[in-house]
This record gives sequence, structure tokens and C-alpha cells, in this order.
Amino acid sequence: STISLVGIVLFIDKPWWSAVLQFLVRGGNTTNTAKVMGTKALYINFPFQPVEPGMAWYYLVQCAYNVEAMISLLEISFCVNLQPMRNPKSQRLQLPFRIAWSETCRGDFREMFVHHVFTNLLIIGSSFYRLQYIGSMVFLLHDISDIPVDLSKLANFLKWKTTTVVCFVSMCIAWLLTRLLILPFIVWRSIIYESWLVCAGNYIPPMYYNMFQPI
Repeated sequence: STISLVGIVLFIDKPWWSAVLQFLVRGGNTTNTAKVMGTKALYINFPFQPVEPGMAWYYLVQCAYNVEAMISLLEISFCVNLQPMRNPKSQRLQLPFRIAWSETCRGDFREMFVHHVFTNLLIIGSSFYRLQYIGSMVFLLHDISDIPVDLSKLANFLKWKTTTVVCFVSMCIAWLLTRLLILPFIVWRSIIYESWLVCAGNYIPPMYYNMFQPI
């Protein structure tokens, strides 16, 4: 929740969020967003867009959190046992350690591990290719919708039934707004229909854009 508040403070006044605010205020009608820069600001002057220190730190913290989450998942999923270099029965050489599944391994380990791997690839890749503007939008949308998820788990663990119901309803509303409305109809729509603006500065050849845009 802290990183979500930091993200809101850092990015709420950015021009690319004006399209989201109009989307929420007008109930999905984005016809008047042409009056402001909106999500077009994500691509203007790419790749020479200035990255403020706040956004750089925001990215570093997000990357550190996701790397730590992946390491913690590995720690609770595997156990490493020391063993002699030579097998007592066969007298064959073997590794000095043996890796096995831990009793605390999560049932969805494979899914979560793949999720963490691709999340970190997206974070590092978007930073390397200077796509922090749109990356920060995706970060913030996911962080906001994750808050009621964690609160629901906590309330359910504490056996607070009323609080659990309230948090669950809040989670459904947050997911509906962020991941089922704003993410596809603002962010993905911008990527599909407005990303050609990276060619406006004559630095990105249109041929390269036409090659990689479908991917």
C-alpha cells in the first residue's frame, strides 16, 4: 500500500493519467481526451523522455520487491541437504549437496515462479528500453488492485467475517476498474493505436516500428 501511495503522489499529475481520470469521470467516454495530451504523452520524444529521480527510485523499489519475492518463493519451496562427496553404497562420486522439494512448498509454485520470472523480465526490459512511462502505469494499476486482495487475506486469517466481505467487495470493484477497464481500454488501446507516435521524432524509423509493433 505504501508503494501505491508513493506512485499516486509521483504520477497523478502526469499528462498520460489525464485520459484515465476522464475515463472514470465520464463513465468510459474518452471522446474528449483529444483536448489534452493524454496517453499520447507516453510516446512523444521517445526514447529521449526524461526519467525523474522519483520514477527511477520507484522502478528500483518495484524491481527489488519482485526479485525478493522470487527468491523467497525459492527458499520456501526447496531444501538443500549436505551429503558426502562419495556415495556410501556405490562409492561413486556425487555432488556435496542434494536439492529436494520442501514441505512448505506452495501448490502453485510453478505458476508463481513463472509469474515472477516474466514480471522481472518486463521490469528490467521496460527500464532498459526506456519505457518507464507506460511501465509505471502498469505498476500502479496492479498495485492498487492488490491492496484489497491482501486486506481480504488478512481479514480472513483473523476471522473478521464482516471485514472480509467488505474487503472482498472492494477487491472486486478495484479489479473491475483497474484490470478489466483501465488496463485494456486505456493502456492496451494506447499501445495498439497510439504507439506509432514513437516515430514522430524521426529517430525511430517507421520500418522498425512496423516490424516490432505486432509483437
